[in-house]
Amino acid sequence: MKLVKLTSDDQPIFVNPAFVISVRKGMKDTSIVTTAGNIVVKEAPDLVVRLLGADEVARDITPTATRMIEG
Repeated sequence: MKLVKLTSDDQPIFVNPAFVISVRKGMKDTSIVTTAGNIVVKEAPDLVVRLLGADEVARDITPTATRMIEG
């Protein structure tokens, strides 16, 4: 079993990459969604994804809010 050591506010967290569902960027921290729940870590999302062993990073480029078009 491979475990990846990540840092949090209190103590280091060890994550098994086999159970990771998604990695999301928050305002200050990175949220890792696993089968057991959410984990918040201090590392950047790109670094977390690479440490977990991903070869590519899928990015969602869909706009979240529509803008008013002034005419």
